[in-house]
Amino acid sequence: MDCNKNIFKTLSLFLVLQVVIIPITESKEIDYVNLNITIRNEMKGLKRPEVVYRCRSKRKDYGWRRSRVPGTQHTFPIVVEVNESVIPAIHLCNFRSVMGTADLVIRNTYLDAEVCPRSSCVHDVTPDGIKFRGHELDFRFAFH
Repeated sequence: MDCNKNIFKTLSLFLVLQVVIIPITESKEIDYVNLNITIRNEMKGLKRPEVVYRCRSKRKDYGWRRSRVPGTQHTFPIVVEVNESVIPAIHLCNFRSVMGTADLVIRNTYLDAEVCPRSSCVHDVTPDGIKFRGHELDFRFAFH
């Protein structure tokens, strides 16, 4: 009889703990921010200014894109999770042109939505290399 009482007490305690724990873990909502990665051809002054590139993430491959003349661009929309740990969305981009090949790793967090103008982070492909066009955060005075 005592064995049955102990089993009943253990099961009731287990059920009470589940009822208390489940609402606490489910109440946390995740926020997301929409952001754009823009690749712009700025290969001015070259006889063949064409740029071919491909960007992909862990979940999505955006395919190969061709930008034949300077000034043309393509935008990839991405969604970034807003959280305290600042987990980045990582995109790998491969570039080809008459100047050679380049690989670029783009890491975007929800903070980039504030730093990049109109939530669009622009990367210019120039004869000198791939340049980020946007504001950089200066943390020198943020921490004492």
